[in-house]
Amino acid sequence: MQEENIQALFIIIDDPEKLEPVLEVLLECEIRGATIMETQGMAKVLATHIPIFFGLRDLANREHQHNRTIFAISKHPEKIAQAMEKLSAMFHNFEEACTGMMFVLPVTKAVGLGRKLP
Repeated sequence: MQEENIQALFIIIDDPEKLEPVLEVLLECEIRGATIMETQGMAKVLATHIPIFFGLRDLANREHQHNRTIFAISKHPEKIAQAMEKLSAMFHNFEEACTGMMFVLPVTKAVGLGRKLP
């Protein structure tokens, strides 16, 4: 069995209105089949549920209620690199506070990758 160079790209964005442009970049880079989840940052949870962190409420209230976490798997590292480059430009390298982040992880095995719809 030949090993493939499969990667998982994770993108966390704090502004849900940026979701559509992010998905458009993925399509431009020929990355299909992304999964999108509504997520919540740690500061928001701590400020809401744990009394000692109530001081974080002001910070948490400035953030959006929920983040969007998008992940996609690809056998083509060059497409992942291209998407990361375009998304970095779109989000100014995620340097501004409360914009999000992205990262890539190697995938050692994957089943069902690249299936075609009937």
